[in-house]
Amino acid sequence: MKKNPLFRFLDTVCGEIALFETTGEVDRFFKDSVRHLMKISGASLGAIFGYNELEDEPVFRVGFDSGDFWDSLRCSREGLPVRFSLDKEEVDRAFREGTVRLLGDVSGKREDSTLQSKIIVPFLRGNGKNGILLLGHRHADAFSHMDKASVMEAASLFSDRLSDALVFINHPVCKLDQEISGRMVLKGMKTSEGIASGKALPEWSDMETAAESLQPAGTKEKEAARFEQALELSLRQLAQYQDSAASGESEIVSMIFTAQIYMLKDHSFISKMRALINEGREASHAVCQVINEYADRFASMTEIRFAEKAQDVRDLGFRLISNMSEDGDKGFSYEGRIVLCRHIYPSDLFRLAVEKASGIVLKGSGVTAHISILARSLDVPVLICEEKTFLTIPEGTDLILDAGEGKLYINPHEEDRTRLLAETSPPRRSENINRVHGCSADGIPVRVMANINILNDAREAVRQGAEGIGLYRSEFPFILKNDFLLEEQQYRIYRAIVKSQQGKPVILRTADIGGDKLLEGRSETEMNPFLGVRGIRFSLANRGMFREQLKAMLRAGDGADLGIMLPMVSSVEEVLEAKEEISICAAHLEARGVAFQRNPKIGAMVELPSAAMSVGDLARETDFLSIGTNDLIMYLLAVDRTNENLSYLYRCHHPAVLRVLATIAGEAGDKIQNLSVCGDVASDPLMVPFFVGIGIRNLSVSPYSVEPVKQILKRYTISHMERISREMLSINRQKEMDEFIGSFTGL
Repeated sequence: MKKNPLFRFLDTVCGEIALFETTGEVDRFFKDSVRHLMKISGASLGAIFGYNELEDEPVFRVGFDSGDFWDSLRCSREGLPVRFSLDKEEVDRAFREGTVRLLGDVSGKREDSTLQSKIIVPFLRGNGKNGILLLGHRHADAFSHMDKASVMEAASLFSDRLSDALVFINHPVCKLDQEISGRMVLKGMKTSEGIASGKALPEWSDMETAAESLQPAGTKEKEAARFEQALELSLRQLAQYQDSAASGESEIVSMIFTAQIYMLKDHSFISKMRALINEGREASHAVCQVINEYADRFASMTEIRFAEKAQDVRDLGFRLISNMSEDGDKGFSYEGRIVLCRHIYPSDLFRLAVEKASGIVLKGSGVTAHISILARSLDVPVLICEEKTFLTIPEGTDLILDAGEGKLYINPHEEDRTRLLAETSPPRRSENINRVHGCSADGIPVRVMANINILNDAREAVRQGAEGIGLYRSEFPFILKNDFLLEEQQYRIYRAIVKSQQGKPVILRTADIGGDKLLEGRSETEMNPFLGVRGIRFSLANRGMFREQLKAMLRAGDGADLGIMLPMVSSVEEVLEAKEEISICAAHLEARGVAFQRNPKIGAMVELPSAAMSVGDLARETDFLSIGTNDLIMYLLAVDRTNENLSYLYRCHHPAVLRVLATIAGEAGDKIQNLSVCGDVASDPLMVPFFVGIGIRNLSVSPYSVEPVKQILKRYTISHMERISREMLSINRQKEMDEFIGSFTGL
């Protein structure tokens, strides 16, 4: 087959691509290429569109129309490229579908009636997109003879060569703080809601940078005095955080800050810094040397729970040095700062929240599921940014973080500042929360409880009118410490949560450790942790830890309506083993003569397919069951819900998922009144009537979803919700389900 002009050109120009170092060179190449291609093909219109990754859309780059260069015709007043509006729909479609499009008889779409045909060619590289080539011709059949496959072959080769040639443009080696000096917006992925305004604090805990910014005190005596003042101020700050009742998490706060206080009181540790200062070293440099020595010792340890303490040590050094540079008694504070960092541990996130950091921007690869959950519990705006350019924002740069919209504004315009801060919602806490119980429009009770992670959530649940705690994720204190907790430590944490509910029921779930909640260094890393030793399997494999937790829960539930729930149950045998452990723990407490809950309700989570198929057997051995939809959907559909690339497949409305949920409700028998749903979808506006329609009368949601769920329930009668569930269960195809969801009006 004779190669067409477009194929020949793209094939030839690949050999002419060189390494580009400036965007000007790229544009000149594009201009020459389009002009030459129009000449050899006889086209009267030609354009190249680039791919804007932030906006995920093609934008005009260069082009010609009847001899006119479009820089002046198709750009905004600010000189920025805009979409080619004349062909927006077709260009965008070719871009999305990744296919060559041939269009004939397009004269009715343009003022220039001589244009009769077009070809639109996407530049693809693997699954990626680089842009679009568009050509227009006066003859209707100008492109009809072209073989689409050969055109795509040449375009793909062109795109591959172009990507390599743009390596310096896409990955500049210069310091990006020179580029991020003006106004711009970086886009990321939200992990919690909220808007924060503050000054940038890049490369969190960067001691060296903080030390270099200090001017020498002048004499050895002044350096020593500067150090002692910073030491005293740091101790006072840490003690204040540790003792602060306002934190609402005194036990966890104490665990996190106590280690740093001990270090500052350690004679050997502090005397090394004093000795270096007495030898003539600047106080900040002495701190850096000793801190790095200790941090390196921790970092070299094989157990990650110890290795991660290197960050704690560096954070302590950063505090000491920062307090040397601050005037007055208050010293350094994270308040009013937006922290920019590559990686963060849960304990770091918790500490920054306690220290009133305004917001946090994280590198995408440093984010785990429990970081996201914890950020929401702490009400800290957190943005996940895949592009690491944000780490080069100079310290002190004015920032606004809109976590809800996934945007970071750098040196924002005044109008953006006014608009965003005006949009900042008032505190969600209210003294006028609706205190009524959840019920349907015809008065049938549906209990709405709360899922919580920390004590702050439990208190918020009360403020929001929750009818108790339907799920307390007890693994979070373990994750924050990255270690096991003693019985007494756990007891104080659980007791505070039970007392916060003022007599309302509380369900404490035993630790769901494993999967994405691995205790690094204390639980074995597995090739596939989601199918490994997690949940009840982990507890039964670590009986000493399990008994410590069960005894703490039994003691905390003294005099309360206590439920103990077992996670990731796959068989009745696991429930029987766990019940035996509870009996053993009760006997130990009896022998010790301490008060405890002698008759706790025992429940299991239904979140594995095997559990879903054994609901009847599980119901006979438990007092209650709770459907954990987050994991159940993941295992049913074989979709990792933490994987962004598969998020579109994670569907709570999937016909198969709905049938399994209905089967669980049907098999629960007389335990249906004690069956609840505690996954995220329990607050979904369509799933709420579905759940109630299949017979479920208990929903457990995030504290801030309690009142919205009650409002949803009030819209429907029980019979109406039963009709909705029957209609949803009659749908067999996902496409039909999507259409139903799109047309759903509720009433």
